[in-house]
Amino acid sequence: GLRFMLVDLHPMRPGRTYMSSFMFNIGMVLLCALPSVQFAQEAFSQYARFTVIRQLFGIQVQNLQFFQYFWTNNVFIYAFLAFSFLTMLYLACKPGDQNAMNGPALQQRIKSRRA
Repeated sequence: GLRFMLVDLHPMRPGRTYMSSFMFNIGMVLLCALPSVQFAQEAFSQYARFTVIRQLFGIQVQNLQFFQYFWTNNVFIYAFLAFSFLTMLYLACKPGDQNAMNGPALQQRIKSRRA
């Protein structure tokens, strides 16, 4: 599933996850992909000078009237870095899910499914 701040959004459990929860999680991953590409394009702008992604983000989207304020003040970059920093702090305090660390129980579930 997806965890946003301290809340689980549409948790995915084996055999009990609805298709709508699966599609919601896919949509959230897709929403996160665009800012990551934009961040990479800004960070490596010299390498992506004559590419299509530079034309899309660096020229066309940057000059849209609504997004112009956000682009000139680097709001997207600061928001991306802030969420990354907050995630790093949270994961430093609470490193992982207890279910993910429970190796023997996971191995037993896998063996029981094979039988």
